[in-house]
Amino acid sequence: MATAKRSSRGATRSNGSGTPSWVVFCAGALCGGFLTFLIFLGGVDNQPGNNTKQEAAVAPKPAKPDKKTDSNTQFDFFTLLPEREVIVPDEQPRDVAASTEQYNYILQAGSFKTGKDADRRRAELLLLGLEAKIEAVEANGDTWHRVYVGPFTSRSKLSKARSTLISEGIETLLLKRKLEG
Repeated sequence: MATAKRSSRGATRSNGSGTPSWVVFCAGALCGGFLTFLIFLGGVDNQPGNNTKQEAAVAPKPAKPDKKTDSNTQFDFFTLLPEREVIVPDEQPRDVAASTEQYNYILQAGSFKTGKDADRRRAELLLLGLEAKIEAVEANGDTWHRVYVGPFTSRSKLSKARSTLISEGIETLLLKRKLEG
């Protein structure tokens, strides 16, 4: 007897459901966004600022208060106020002389080891139309030549000079000094 040859069938894999999962996700997100948009449109008309003209025409006139209720009203304000009173401590008066002190402002436009470099910086500043001077200072056993611009008594002149120096690439240091007198 002849036996029929059986074909062996193994597990087969399906090629998928036909639509990729990202397409389903995008379609769901699109539907959700559309529903949110519709809900938003429905809620816009209910906002209080949109119908101000209609509300003004429909608003009822305030009722006149009865004189009987005014006389019977009890206010707790007069009893609560003394309980909540805050006592402010006496401040000592400030010195009047401290508030009348005058200051002037000076910009330090550089500090150099050699006087030659300081003179070069001073010449640059003079060409920019700024009043500059050099002071020699002893610090840590070394002599430094500092280039100062000013003095300035007003903040506007100070800021103008400072912006000029910054535009030329010169770093500055602001110094505040008391006027002697």
